[in-house]
Amino acid sequence: MKLINGIVVLALMGALFSCSTPASRGRSAGEDYCECNRKDGIFNVGKCKKDVLKEHRDDLLNEEFQSAFWDAVADCDE
Repeated sequence: MKLINGIVVLALMGALFSCSTPASRGRSAGEDYCECNRKDGIFNVGKCKKDVLKEHRDDLLNEEFQSAFWDAVADCDE
């Protein structure tokens, strides 16, 4: 039983750490940014995009984040 609990804990920790890479945060931010285009009204779209960037301001200068962000944004259905 302890072995199973240990494996579960390690799997969860691995999932947490893999989700916190700059690339994964960049993809997520890019997808959130794309969702802003579905808001009603130009001010809502603008505020949404600003909020997404503000939420990720600590990562904005990271090249890996930027690359993943722009790749995700390029895949937006406009």
